[in-house]
Amino acid sequence: MNWRARIVPERAGPLLLGGVLMGLAHPPFHLLVTSFVALVPFIVWLEGLPATAEGRRQARKGGFLFGLVYYTLVLYWLLVALVFYTWWAFFAFLAPILILATFMSWVAGGIHLVRARFGWPLQLVFPVFWTAGEVLRAHLLDVSFPWMQLGDTLSAYPVLVGAADLVGSRGLSFWLALANALVASGFLAYRAGGWRALRRPAAGLLLVLALPIAYSVARWQTLEVRPAARVGVVQPNVPQHLRNTDRAASTDSAFRSTATLISAWPGRERMDLVIFPETMLAGRFMDSLPSFDYPGWPDARNRVTGIGEMLDAEVAVGGVGAADLGNPEYQPYNSAYHFRPGEGIVNRYDKRFLVPFVERVPFMPPAWFQAIPYAGGNFGIGEWQAPVEVATEDGSAAYGTMICYESIFSPLARHYRRNGADFLVNITNDSWFGRDAWWSRSSALWQHPAHLVMRSIETRMGAARSGNTGISKIVDPLGRVSHRTELFAPASFVADVSTTDELTVYVRLGDVVGTLAALAALLALGASFLKDRTRRGRAPRSASGETVDQASGSA
Repeated sequence: MNWRARIVPERAGPLLLGGVLMGLAHPPFHLLVTSFVALVPFIVWLEGLPATAEGRRQARKGGFLFGLVYYTLVLYWLLVALVFYTWWAFFAFLAPILILATFMSWVAGGIHLVRARFGWPLQLVFPVFWTAGEVLRAHLLDVSFPWMQLGDTLSAYPVLVGAADLVGSRGLSFWLALANALVASGFLAYRAGGWRALRRPAAGLLLVLALPIAYSVARWQTLEVRPAARVGVVQPNVPQHLRNTDRAASTDSAFRSTATLISAWPGRERMDLVIFPETMLAGRFMDSLPSFDYPGWPDARNRVTGIGEMLDAEVAVGGVGAADLGNPEYQPYNSAYHFRPGEGIVNRYDKRFLVPFVERVPFMPPAWFQAIPYAGGNFGIGEWQAPVEVATEDGSAAYGTMICYESIFSPLARHYRRNGADFLVNITNDSWFGRDAWWSRSSALWQHPAHLVMRSIETRMGAARSGNTGISKIVDPLGRVSHRTELFAPASFVADVSTTDELTVYVRLGDVVGTLAALAALLALGASFLKDRTRRGRAPRSASGETVDQASGSA
């Protein structure tokens, strides 16, 4: 057997087609129909495999190839994000792609195994295992990566996905996987029996599509939304190369850009909170370190306080925090500071979900990676915090802070809502994801902010996003986006961020669908292996005592 036969599965065309369609379902393309049919070629290919051990090997190889194409198209930005800064960018891209493709291989192998052992309906097995695969990559401790799951592909169509307030974005993934399985079943039924055989799959598909969409449309028309706070959002547009080479100059550039952007606000605009991007104050530690005789960064404090007093508004801004550990040692944090006029800093939130290797090296000593540019991160993991209170014209409101890609983690948004938050604030620096020239812009510039739509629908809270180079925007509790800024251009705006008085089912109960799918997949695999062991024990044996492999044996 040559190397190609060992690696590439038979009839690989449908796998390549499915991977490409999955890429088109995600931002920036956001093609609506593909979310409901992109998995069909993959499913039909799986169903065409024989129920044998060789069929299962083909399923694993096919799942890996499908995952390789799919994740390469969706996550190629991992290479773009770092290729300007280090040659290690190729490995930073290749490693997660191979890991995720391996997970997809396990998913495909599991689907084939359970279908072959028990013959359970495709419409049940496929969405269960697909969703279980998403649960796996969302719960990998320090390397969890629930970026752009299947349910997130519909973030551009919020009127269709209101059921996220019941089941979350991963519940929507189950729904879309089920819809794809029904389309595939219809195709297979038509191929086997013609148009008459389509009746049951078509009826099932219509029912599966109609119920969640009807619920979503009803919520769209009846959900009561009210203003929570009036916010000013600033996008200073400081280039990443300046932030990397001269952080003090970067901070000064951000302040000078801010002075221009908000020059028309004093006396004309009323606002409760002004939001600046992640690590805008990255030149020095904001906090004092007595063990090092370091008083903090008074100049930055004074400039931010001055902005708040000039606008008569509270301020949320990203900076680098530090905790004095003595000895002398300190722990740095990627932090968000809340300033209040007349009081200065009243709250510091430290980022909980950190970018692997760049912000925190998982499982290994950071010193091992310090020779690699932009690796070896040793930021500390922040604690869960209560929302921050802001004085408003009508009393007060509370917001929960999400720094950078924390917006992809729904448990954080749920935590804030359960503890009284009225809206979310997402501060980020997406300048890593490309540069001004069109050819250097990656899909992450659109994928990253798309997650915030899902967090707003899941919790029925509005959200305000400030990105250093964009996209900055407002999202309302229905998932509608407004005040969207252009990429790589200075921008600012003042807008109301809204909320509701509802505590959604998803906020109360969490990812029930994902948890049940993962448990069901584990039980199905356990039952399959148990049945396999029992079958082997009962199989006829040769004169030497070895088990005789039956030609019709299942996978």
